[in-house]
Amino acid sequence: MSAFGRAKLVRGAGDAMSRAGARGWGWYHRSLAKMNAPEAAAVAYDSVVPTPSQSRPRAFLDVSIGGAKAERIVVELAKDIVPKTATNFLKMCTDGFKSKALGAGSYKNSKFHNVNVTKGVYVVGGDVLHGDGTGGHAALEENQRYFDDENYALQFSEEGVLGMANAGINKNASQFFISLKPLPHLNGRNVAFGKVVEGQNVLKSIESVYCVQHKPLTDIEIVSCGVL
Repeated sequence: MSAFGRAKLVRGAGDAMSRAGARGWGWYHRSLAKMNAPEAAAVAYDSVVPTPSQSRPRAFLDVSIGGAKAERIVVELAKDIVPKTATNFLKMCTDGFKSKALGAGSYKNSKFHNVNVTKGVYVVGGDVLHGDGTGGHAALEENQRYFDDENYALQFSEEGVLGMANAGINKNASQFFISLKPLPHLNGRNVAFGKVVEGQNVLKSIESVYCVQHKPLTDIEIVSCGVL
């Protein structure tokens, strides 16, 4: 597998001023700071040879389309670069979240609810509350629904990159997406945190499901998940 691209720090007052209000006052400047985080910028992502100091964990998603026999997707998580985001995904694959108000749940029995293939963009899953993209809950802390954008050191540079589908600035929960092609417009807006390393054929099968307005008419269910 080829490596993740790393986000590049964009300099220039003109650019900063023109984009400062894109998603709220100060958003662009905060993004630049996170993209240039020393602990992230110093680490190059390589999906084949892990960094010597810390091996990268892997998780699996067993996906059934229309009730057919499940097939496995294996993802590698860049825990050395985005530890909080990677840990949230790992927990959602195992114990899941717990909330006094909203109950408990994990990725098991959740669905891929959005398959945006009009231009080969992404597939989205992880709504563990409603299954339709309107909900989600983080697993880092009990009763804490969201967590902040960690950094933007990794780019959506190719097919198979995992990213957080957020509900706004610093509102990451459980929803995630997998890119179907390079998505440079999401760099600095959504946190990339892993990559598909096995099961690209399953991703292609998900991509081929018939949809109406990106909503699959056949259930695409994660029937089992866990950590390898």
